[in-house]
Amino acid sequence: MGALSSLAGCMVLGGDTRPLGSASTDVAAGDIDRQVPTSIDPAAYKDQFSNTVVLTDDPYNADPTGEEPINNALMMAWEDDTLIVLPEGQYKMNQGFRRTGWRNVGLIGQNAVIRHGTVEAIDGHHVTEGEFQGGTMLFELGTPSEPHRGDLVFGGLIFDWTPENAGMQGLYAMVGDRAEIRNISFQGVHSLGTHGNMRVATVESDAFAVVDSVEMRGGGLHYHDTINTRETEAYDGSVSDEGFGQSWSTTGITGHPDAAGTTLYQNMICGPWPGNGLYVQGGGRQIVKDCVASNSGISNIRFNHTDAWEPIPELDGSDGSPTYEQSTVEGCTVIVDRMPNAIYYAQRGIWHYDGKGAIRDCDVTIAYEDDASGAGGNYAIGTRSGVTESAIENCQIHLLEPADAFYSGTSAPVTLRDISIQTENWNPGGSSPTAVMGGHTPTLENVTLNGQ
Repeated sequence: MGALSSLAGCMVLGGDTRPLGSASTDVAAGDIDRQVPTSIDPAAYKDQFSNTVVLTDDPYNADPTGEEPINNALMMAWEDDTLIVLPEGQYKMNQGFRRTGWRNVGLIGQNAVIRHGTVEAIDGHHVTEGEFQGGTMLFELGTPSEPHRGDLVFGGLIFDWTPENAGMQGLYAMVGDRAEIRNISFQGVHSLGTHGNMRVATVESDAFAVVDSVEMRGGGLHYHDTINTRETEAYDGSVSDEGFGQSWSTTGITGHPDAAGTTLYQNMICGPWPGNGLYVQGGGRQIVKDCVASNSGISNIRFNHTDAWEPIPELDGSDGSPTYEQSTVEGCTVIVDRMPNAIYYAQRGIWHYDGKGAIRDCDVTIAYEDDASGAGGNYAIGTRSGVTESAIENCQIHLLEPADAFYSGTSAPVTLRDISIQTENWNPGGSSPTAVMGGHTPTLENVTLNGQ
């Protein structure tokens, strides 16, 4: 049984009134048993929005029993400068809810459960038969060319993927100013082989989004193991010679290639996905902090960096000196101890994909031996050819099965500093840390293998 498999279905019901960008509370870094709240107190936003409406009240009359869809109520309530509250209850959606061109809107729940209508047939990212009809993005807020403006607040929700043939993209959000997305639980296994749970990106250099306290430990299935009839293995629609390929977009959380600005992902718990777990790669500055990721194909945490960002006061202070000078993964725990069904790509723990970046204070465990090796095999931490500079500091790497601790695909400057590597029950074939490294040799500073 995988290290996170027994955690599925856990949640904490409670409120949260922390301000934008504040640190997660009651969370110890590396605590894989952590749970997240699934409620947000509207009183925390009384000065942020001019109007607060309760979706179950007149004239909206959303059904809290889950019998009737709430799409019309959402459409009626969604207005500029408005906070929409979903009281505790069960809420049904029979089609996606798409809004662009709006400013200062919040949708927050108080342990509100969201389910989509039944799905009897699906092809790619479009439902063709069942109660639910159309594309598989439940909440689609903004586009890269027309992002949400002002403040966006979203959370306090439980997306229920426990029924048969359930799982869509709960939130697609393109942010032009500020976003606070927190206290969300995805329950069960995403089993429709379509877009994964979330896609969030800032698209302006001075924009800032916080994605905090989101759990999706149930993960998702490769489309080959679902009723989805898709055969495409890439965004361009190409088809694998084997009849099925990479389950692209079936990812825990995804960035966007048009991203700019800064996004902070913290206290996220991500289980097994076929197409990356925390795939925050895109553009701008990405900060992944105090997260847990496990058993996702291709990579568990994948990030990059571009220069399309500016210091922002909520994170960097008012003096213009950035707290994080590049995209950074810190305080995270990654576990690879099994290969989920139908995922045939080797797993990387933390993968720095391109640009400059830092990885620090992380703990990575590899307890699964893959048939492949080198660039195509399992490794704890790695850099790809597009990386221009990378610093990996103060990390613990545990190799319980044969695997590389580090693999570098770049000849650019890469430094490993204060790194402890431990192997257990297998012989790495040498006492030097380079015995468990592949690709280009990095600069090593106080790096040990089994204490040497």
